[in-house]
Amino acid sequence: MVKLITKFEVEDFAKWKSGFMAVESIRIAAGSKGWQIFLGMDNPKSVAVITEWDNLENAKKFYQSSALRDAQQKAGVSSKPEVFVPEPM
Repeated sequence: MVKLITKFEVEDFAKWKSGFMAVESIRIAAGSKGWQIFLGMDNPKSVAVITEWDNLENAKKFYQSSALRDAQQKAGVSSKPEVFVPEPM
């Protein structure tokens, strides 16, 4: 199992979360095993999401997919997402 941490800005958190939830079945079909959402304490438009994946290859395919880009645009992602792949120590 691999985790990815993605940080980005949104126009409106409620709109973004609704869009995020709308593509849950697509994430699961792509190999997602779960997620956690974090909202910036000082900036309610700053979001971080930790996603768990069955393997890194499937995560990369999803993160490069047009389905994800379309969902982000519709949900109001207003900055380029930064993706970090941590290595467990």
